[in-house]
Amino acid sequence: MAVVTTAACGTDDGGDAPATTTGDITTGDTTTGDGRSDTPTEVADALRVPGDFATIQEAVDSADPGSLILIAPGTYNESVSVETPDLTIRGEDRNTVILDGGDELENGIQAFSNGTTVENLTVHNYRGNGVLFSGSYGDDRVLDGFRASYVTVYNNGLYGVYAFAATNGQIDHIYGSGHPDAAVYVGQCQPCNTTVTDSVGELNAVGFQGTNAGGGLIVATSQWSRNRVGVQSISSTKEKIYPQRDADFVANLVDANNGDGAPQATEGFGAGITVSGGQANRIERNVVTGHVGVGIIVTSADEFQPSDNEVRTNTLGTNGLDLVFATADGQPLGNCFVGNTFASSSPVDIEAVFPCDPSASGGTGTLPRTAPPPNVDYRTIAAPPPQDQMPAADRAPTTPARSPLSLDLATLVAPVPT
Repeated sequence: MAVVTTAACGTDDGGDAPATTTGDITTGDTTTGDGRSDTPTEVADALRVPGDFATIQEAVDSADPGSLILIAPGTYNESVSVETPDLTIRGEDRNTVILDGGDELENGIQAFSNGTTVENLTVHNYRGNGVLFSGSYGDDRVLDGFRASYVTVYNNGLYGVYAFAATNGQIDHIYGSGHPDAAVYVGQCQPCNTTVTDSVGELNAVGFQGTNAGGGLIVATSQWSRNRVGVQSISSTKEKIYPQRDADFVANLVDANNGDGAPQATEGFGAGITVSGGQANRIERNVVTGHVGVGIIVTSADEFQPSDNEVRTNTLGTNGLDLVFATADGQPLGNCFVGNTFASSSPVDIEAVFPCDPSASGGTGTLPRTAPPPNVDYRTIAAPPPQDQMPAADRAPTTPARSPLSLDLATLVAPVPT
């Protein structure tokens, strides 16, 4: 089958980015009750690697809350664990500050503290994740505040940038390739209050994946191309806080996610945007083209039925089928399609069958089938070209990671191919 509907999440065991929307987070000059500082840190106060400390981990272990760790160009063969609040870990040069796991270490940077920021560096060759922000798997602790900006992640054994049980986050200007799971992942958060923007994911099993993730989750102005699946939004009992609900997928370019040359996580491939068992999501003004299976599909997942999802004003073309609604009984359940530019759908005339008004009659579609492409060893995928730098990385003060980037969704436009 040429469509992904559900996927394993990996949590049981544990070209340039499009230059579109950017922004700043304004903070006060205060200290929170848990010792976290909202005061921006100047570069003059930075803990420098290797100038002051031989390794990144040594600098992290010596840092006070709110510190900036500034890393000079070089290759760092280490796994970094962050347990001090409000640290900023920043490379002086995105393309030459490289954390390399040597296909032996588990995670590149793993942050368990509130307010961690990772900026302007490259992370690759780790057996697990490139950059991990995580609350607790056992006691329901939720990480509060995180940011990954201008980060390149490639050829890691699971995910590129991975946020789990974490809220109030920002993920922007990411380039991710060569992951047998997703380039960018957000899971088990309600509300997430997390914005993913201005990023590129290609040659992964999935570009963006969200599992039981919603409530202020926005995925926008990003390019998800040449993966097996472009964007997945999933309800799953493998993580808590199910079902998935209330996310916005707006103004993304989702193109040619057919799996050629990409590693495999599940049997699914050939799909642009999939909503599997999700509720009250908005899929709007995306450009979705070139899929052998389906452009946008709303479907069930395990025991979860999709409901109240709106698929509006997307532009689709050269897909096996542009729009599909596929459940066992075909009940509308508030799902609707309106104002899309498309040539094919299942059921036929899908916008009349599922209009955004109470007259929806219902029905269910079928999926095109084609032979899957062969699996690819993620470690063999070529390194990406140099990526855009964070502006003024060598002199910009830090901004505490407290809130997601605020976007005016009505003004966003999908990026052009890079």
